[in-house]
Amino acid sequence: LKALASHAWRRPAKAAELKTLVDAVHRAGEALDDFYRAFEYGIAGVLQSPYFLFRLELGSESTSKKTRKLSEYELAARLSFFLWNTPPDSKLREAAATGKLSTRQGLFSEANRLLDDPRSRMGLRALFDDYLQLYELVHLTKDPTVFEHFNDKLGSYAREETLRLIEDLVFDTPRDFRELMTTRVTFINPMLASIYKVPTPKAGDFARVMLPETVGRAGMLGHVSFLGVHAHSRASSATRRGVAVRTILLCQSIPSPPVDVDTSIPEPSDEIQTLKERVAEHLENPACSGCHQLTDPIGLGLENFDGIGRFRLTEYGDEIDPSGELDGVPFEDAIELGRAIRDHDDFVPCVVKVLSRYAIGRLENDDESDWIDVLSERFKVHGYQLRPLILELIMS
Repeated sequence: LKALASHAWRRPAKAAELKTLVDAVHRAGEALDDFYRAFEYGIAGVLQSPYFLFRLELGSESTSKKTRKLSEYELAARLSFFLWNTPPDSKLREAAATGKLSTRQGLFSEANRLLDDPRSRMGLRALFDDYLQLYELVHLTKDPTVFEHFNDKLGSYAREETLRLIEDLVFDTPRDFRELMTTRVTFINPMLASIYKVPTPKAGDFARVMLPETVGRAGMLGHVSFLGVHAHSRASSATRRGVAVRTILLCQSIPSPPVDVDTSIPEPSDEIQTLKERVAEHLENPACSGCHQLTDPIGLGLENFDGIGRFRLTEYGDEIDPSGELDGVPFEDAIELGRAIRDHDDFVPCVVKVLSRYAIGRLENDDESDWIDVLSERFKVHGYQLRPLILELIMS
């Protein structure tokens, strides 16, 4: 029970806590006359404890009384959940027990050990699954009568494509993370190849490919994971895609619409066919235009892609115009929109904020805004590579 509880609680079990568990086993054993059934009560006690169910990071009061210092075991747990999305292993617990984590060299050494371990890929996936809302793809649903390329596996395939690209950017061929918005490198299987209208990978499963310039897509904005989730079941959505760019990629806020406002876009008619024309009419409503001006012109830059990400040049027979601007930066199509997001003043700080919030488990406070700025500058110094940024955050 001592070994189990110490692993489950991410710290050594105390004598009084162990006595409670052992006494429960003894009482159950007397009642059940069966050691193994009785021992289940000890295991249940470990797993029902708040020390297992919650990540307690209380720390101890520092001399300034404005901050608190994490204990060695709390720091080990934070480090492991951040990088591996799992409790600390025996080596990390030993580093906590011996005081290694209280030194900068010891903390740096353990952080690098965890990053070098294959389990760091699980942690990275968990982070970006949350950040980019890729978990929504598990339940991706489209009308198959409208999108003949859709089936119930498409969402999981799309999720895997984006996560593999992120792994490639961070671990396999480390490079400027902003390429997530612009690279033509991606990872596809036969189903995604059919949607992107490119040759099927010879391997038959996911393969690393360089998309030709002629397909009109680059970076995550060209992935089914982004285009499919931020769309309707029967059509694309300039509003949803624009909101996603603002709120997810740039960490900006969009006010909720008033409860009595009709948010629907006008249906196609003989006079207005394309979504851009219908949105323009929608924006004439003063109750709608304030927020939709922030989102719809961006989403229209992705209108060359239908509700599951198939490229198209026309809608209802009329040519699609994907041009627009993002906060004063003009773009002609989705590829240029990706470049505008990559170079936007809010993109890098947004990545840093998300990483920080994920690592420490809370929003930054007002006093820490300068810390985000410093980390953003350090990110730039490191050529926008994510692993050095992760280490900078851990060592802060």
